[in-house]
Amino acid sequence: MTKLSRHLLTAMSLTFGICILGLVAGMLYYLCAVYLWHRTLENVIGNSIIYNKTLGAIGVLGFILFLAFLVSLMAKNNSGKHQ
Repeated sequence: MTKLSRHLLTAMSLTFGICILGLVAGMLYYLCAVYLWHRTLENVIGNSIIYNKTLGAIGVLGFILFLAFLVSLMAKNNSGKHQ
């Protein structure tokens, strides 16, 4: 695995980890807001649309990094076959 591939794998893992932690934190916030603070679910979800869009953008970034990782591995494999 090349140095670029290792960096892409680390960045991809980090973005997916951030996305997963954000989803879990968001679900815990929803539970606390609805059951403990007695707010309506519609208001809680309506106020957190920007948060969910940010998590979606981080998830998309993770997928882009994953595709870049795969392309870098395929390029390394193809360059090794031609030598």
